[in-house]
Amino acid sequence: MEKHKGYQKHLADIRQIGLRPFFRKLTQDIPALYRLYLRLTNISVKKLSAIPNIRRASKVLDIGCGTGENLEYIRKFLNPSAELYGVDLEKNPVLPDYVSFLPCDIEEESLPFEESTFDAVISNFVIEHLRNPQRLFAESYRVLKGGGYFYCTTDYYTSLFCPEGYNFYSDPTHIRPWTKKSLKTLAKMTGFEVYKVGVLRWWEYLPLLPVFPLLNLLTPNDFSFIPYEIVGRTVYIIARKP
Repeated sequence: MEKHKGYQKHLADIRQIGLRPFFRKLTQDIPALYRLYLRLTNISVKKLSAIPNIRRASKVLDIGCGTGENLEYIRKFLNPSAELYGVDLEKNPVLPDYVSFLPCDIEEESLPFEESTFDAVISNFVIEHLRNPQRLFAESYRVLKGGGYFYCTTDYYTSLFCPEGYNFYSDPTHIRPWTKKSLKTLAKMTGFEVYKVGVLRWWEYLPLLPVFPLLNLLTPNDFSFIPYEIVGRTVYIIARKP
């Protein structure tokens, strides 16, 4: 059986849940609203702008690019001139055509690029699926140019305490969650300089905290994630190749 067969379809299907298709269609032609939509539905885009060289990067690679939303955010709001590349186990059916895609199993294979190719490498919600996570960091380091940056987001250890549907192990392909210290240690082991490490929180949802049970009753969406995203269940690191 193919590794994680059907997972790309699962990621594409998530985009069709509840009110997401309606708000995507409503906002996609209005840049300010579409940017807000992406920030409210994909927490990993929130710190893309904190990558020091992202606005001047000529080549950006997304490892585990999935539907391509993170690259879309970079193209639309941070760096429209960058060449965008993506790798994953297989190509997602909704991946935009402007992303140059190559299949790669980062746990078993080297990235299909030469050393020192990219100015920035991003990888969002991939490392928690890996039994050999250091390979992700090592391959990212190899293909980065000197002075380039690596941005990685993943599930924080607090996701272990979330209820059904938002719990870390609700995804059957998950291996382990991470902490700020474990990401920093792995980065240093691989040769990176740690630039930033922290927890991502969806403060934008704070006004809805008192009423999310009512929203669950009145809409097709499940807003039970709100308390846990305010506490923080996603951790990130930005690291630099010397």
